[in-house]
Amino acid sequence: MLGLPEKVLPPGRVRDLLALAIPIVLGMSSQIVLNLVDTAMVGRIGHQAQAAAGLGGFAFWMIANLALGIGTGVQTMCSRRHGENRPEAAGAVLDVSLVFCFVIALPAGWLLAQGAGWVFSLATSDPLIESEGSGYLAIRMMGLGAVVANYCYRGFYNGVSRPMIYMSSLALIQVVNIFLNWVFIFGNLGARPMGVDGAALASVLAAVFGLTFYSIITVVFSDIRSVFRPLRFRNLLAAGPGRLLRLSWPESIRGVLVMIGFFAFLELHEGLGSREAAAGAILVNIASGGYLLALGFGLACSTLVGRNLGRGDPEEARRMVWLGVKMATLVLLFPAALVTLLPAEVLGIFTPDQLVIETAVPALRVFAVAAIADALPIVLMYGLLGAGATRWVAGVQIVQQYVIMLPLAWLLAYPLGLGVLGLWIGMAGSRAALALVAVPKFRGTSWESISV
Repeated sequence: MLGLPEKVLPPGRVRDLLALAIPIVLGMSSQIVLNLVDTAMVGRIGHQAQAAAGLGGFAFWMIANLALGIGTGVQTMCSRRHGENRPEAAGAVLDVSLVFCFVIALPAGWLLAQGAGWVFSLATSDPLIESEGSGYLAIRMMGLGAVVANYCYRGFYNGVSRPMIYMSSLALIQVVNIFLNWVFIFGNLGARPMGVDGAALASVLAAVFGLTFYSIITVVFSDIRSVFRPLRFRNLLAAGPGRLLRLSWPESIRGVLVMIGFFAFLELHEGLGSREAAAGAILVNIASGGYLLALGFGLACSTLVGRNLGRGDPEEARRMVWLGVKMATLVLLFPAALVTLLPAEVLGIFTPDQLVIETAVPALRVFAVAAIADALPIVLMYGLLGAGATRWVAGVQIVQQYVIMLPLAWLLAYPLGLGVLGLWIGMAGSRAALALVAVPKFRGTSWESISV
């Protein structure tokens, strides 16, 4: 492959890895593309509405991360049970997680919806944005149980090596979301125009649609029904929630703090000026695409680690993760080179403002080069998540963001006067530090014996 020796990229292992990684990357790509369309549709009713939906969406995902970590726990446990040739135990993990969604996440969403106005009073001083945004957030919170259930199903199907189901479901959810936006935001097909509230309602109904789709697939597909035996009451007696929650809570805390960290990173851009704030928003959007490719390989390696540990073969787990690092790095080479050579043209897709483009160009070049190296820590960290090292990963990434990234970015941007470029050099430096601790951790053996 690519003229490289087979021992560097063994064809059989490459096929196994790509069979998992490609559907995951495509599914996540569809989410990013269609989310941009979603944002544009809200923007047609005004910039304040767009700000309300943007802040409301950020607040929702920040709060939701407290429960979404359970999806990582489901994937870790299901891949391990799959490797142990205990498919019914994997089905039982799914059932326990779904009970958590409906017994805890669903009523929690209702309770949190009652405090949406208070949350928005902290986020903005604009009364119109506060009014529209709090309504948007309240509606979104009512669908928390369905959103978390989708993540549990995603963890199950990725964990048992059925990523095509995840890809198909995510694409359908996003298409349904956009269609319902058209109906409820603008009042089509006889519906009354709801504006920002319509966007929130569309998101909730799309999540319910996704949950329904997953549930139908789980019941109708005979191989899933007969092999994994999910959605059975007796599974709740066979698998307690304790182990799943112990694996999941560190990932939940990590998810919330990482989002807050990125919000603080964007605030550092805003502190430099409006032009720098615009540049930062564009750079983060572009960066999300770069991280996506490495993240897809990381999620695939997470499943492969769990599966091979379940089979009692940690060396094969190790080989697959290092292969994932190589593949992710190779895949990132072309887009990184394109961005490095044509940064202004890439930025021009997002804004016609030449001053914003000039501000962002040096930082984008730094990100493009750093993104290639960033495949290493991303894939290794997800490999460790697949082994069950959720507390270690959470602790290390929290330190990376709050002890290294934010202070270093501030120092380079403000006292040293490097501006936006300094912020992104700080980001790159913190990711390099993450690699320095992830490599020796993965080369060690402590993760091989974690019980999940």
